Amino acid sequence: MKDLLGKYGIKQIGFYVKNLEESAKMFNELIGAGPFVDLGVSEPASLTYRGKDSGMRSRCALGHIKDVQIELIEVVTDEPDVYKDNGFGIHHLCIWSDDVDAVAEEFKAAGVEVAMEMVSGQGLKVVYMDAREQLGCFIECNEPIEQLWQGAKALHENAQEGTPALIPMSALMGGK
Repeated sequence: MKDLLGKYGIKQIGFYVKNLEESAKMFNELIGAGPFVDLGVSEPASLTYRGKDSGMRSRCALGHIKDVQIELIEVVTDEPDVYKDNGFGIHHLCIWSDDVDAVAEEFKAAGVEVAMEMVSGQGLKVVYMDAREQLGCFIECNEPIEQLWQGAKALHENAQEGTPALIPMSALMGGK
């Protein structure tokens, strides 16, 4: 496991939260993270949870504290999912790879099974591997999303006093 996490590096820490607005405000006030970019409710093209199709939907927001990206995830459906598996709090460490399937195979060989596979509505492949036994959380792997990562980081670096803790995606694109 150590060799695999070291090989890919950790790009993000994900938190499963009850309420995106309250959590963004709390992370901002307590540790200076954010502002968080509200990505809205996801509508995945496909999603399987432990080998079965799922209609799970979530609302996510991305923010930064220095070079660490923080993802906040609020589930908006009652479908079974990897978020409820671990409860509220730290949910995952995220790594990036151009070959998500190969990474899933590497982790499987190390004794870490795939718990959820998803293709986002925008075509991003995401896999959650269940490393709770080894790490106490999941490992998420997705294809690199450098532009979004850099945009959220720039918002953090340029945030001024009074910037809301949670802002719409349009703000990342230069809107309000």
